[in-house]
Amino acid sequence: MGDVEWPKDPGAYEQAVAVLLSCMHPQLVRVDGSGGDGGRDAQLTAPDGLHVFEMKSFTGRMTKGRRDKVEKSLGRAALLNPVSWDVIVPIDLNPTEEKWFSGLQQRFSFPLSWRGATWIKARLAEHPAVRRFYFADHHAELGHLLQEIARSHISPIDTAADAAARLRQLCDRLAELDPHYTFRITAGPGPRTDIEVLPAYPGADRDQPLHIALSITDPDSPEGESAASEFERCRRYGDPIELPAHYVQLSGPPSLLPPQGSDHVRLEAVPEPRDLPAQLIVTDQAGKRLAVLGLHMTSIRSGSHGGTLVGADATGAITCRLRLDRTTRESSIKIDVNVPEALRPGQWLDVVRFASHAKPATYLQMTLAGHAVNDPSPFRIAPRHDGAVPVLRVLEQLVAIEQLAVTTLMVPKGPSPEDLRAIREAHTLLTGGAVDEVVTSVTMEADDTESIRGLFTAPQPVRLRQNHPAYEIRIFGQNVPVGPVQRTLPPLYASEHRRTADGWHITLTAGTEPGANVASIRRAG
Repeated sequence: MGDVEWPKDPGAYEQAVAVLLSCMHPQLVRVDGSGGDGGRDAQLTAPDGLHVFEMKSFTGRMTKGRRDKVEKSLGRAALLNPVSWDVIVPIDLNPTEEKWFSGLQQRFSFPLSWRGATWIKARLAEHPAVRRFYFADHHAELGHLLQEIARSHISPIDTAADAAARLRQLCDRLAELDPHYTFRITAGPGPRTDIEVLPAYPGADRDQPLHIALSITDPDSPEGESAASEFERCRRYGDPIELPAHYVQLSGPPSLLPPQGSDHVRLEAVPEPRDLPAQLIVTDQAGKRLAVLGLHMTSIRSGSHGGTLVGADATGAITCRLRLDRTTRESSIKIDVNVPEALRPGQWLDVVRFASHAKPATYLQMTLAGHAVNDPSPFRIAPRHDGAVPVLRVLEQLVAIEQLAVTTLMVPKGPSPEDLRAIREAHTLLTGGAVDEVVTSVTMEADDTESIRGLFTAPQPVRLRQNHPAYEIRIFGQNVPVGPVQRTLPPLYASEHRRTADGWHITLTAGTEPGANVASIRRAG
């Protein structure tokens, strides 16, 4: 590792250490000290509590004035009730300074840590891109690394595994060019290769921004107008877009500029994580609630005028995009439906019940963390809900079947007609109803008795009941237990008989008049 050059400017030192800490802890939050930093330059909220970091750019020795500054920052930080406090200074303490700092620990219940020059150098060895960019001659180191990358491509590639390994190695080496960004390379099939430049941690694009401009030589052409419109949308709201490369001009670190010959450049704001509960509420014209769908909003992209908050319901079937415009205070909601392969009936039920009410005659409102973000507004374009009401009935039946049969079911995208018929039958039986079944004939074995022989000589109807102690109905390829049932057969007549060693083998046939061949199945008990 090359020599470490400590930045002489306090602001540059704090920026460098903040980037190092962000690489170590991606969820680190910087504290703007313009209004007083409260004894910390950065903080990290973890499950065990608040971890506070203070940065001092002192070099040489810890004089009394410098010690007073450290103690003052520590006193302000203590008011935050942290679980730890780290001060990062490019000085390794001597015995006298060590005794002073150890004495501070006796006054506070949370642990204090002095992160000196040796500690900083060790962390920079773990994050060489930060060392190259902030603590060394960046341009000289960049040239050496680019030469290493070029030399590494001399070895041949014989297999697909070799090619994949080479791409992974290239991405890793490219990440060493700049601590603020990582890279993703996608190649083929075909001539196109995409290189995505991704912030290495939240806020990295603010620490080292890429300056993007649009240069359109044909502004009145359809392509030029489209490019200008797309670029403005990305600038205003951070939406992901893709533009012809010859329209885009980038300025920034040379390691981050797109390669010559690229066909397209993808631009987008970096999505920032969010963890917000939300609801989509459908009401009628009078404001009565008809349906509600719970959401979890997970990310937001922002631009100069506003941004888009994105989330989904628990099933992933409904994706919601909330566009917020800070300049006009207006909002819009876009709902997309992407039906999963299989869901539990209860999960489907919430989605379909919501879809069944999502139509032009109803109104939509959204709440975010319990607060309304818009007034109820009519559905301008209703989501697809063809057949939602019949499907709703089927799902309600499936939920009841799961409860009454004490089982679980997974509903596929496209249930077959046989499955739908089986669902109706299982629900009817489990809720105390009777299911009709067509019976044309049955066979039976009987002893040789006078009453049995009378069936052949003087035809008379036979009334039979069959008991099934563990009746099952197959739904979605799964046997659903219904329990004991009794099948009551229609009146049957002996149409054929033959003698056997033990008695008679008899074929019984139902009558031909309408309804004479219908059996009834009902749960027993």
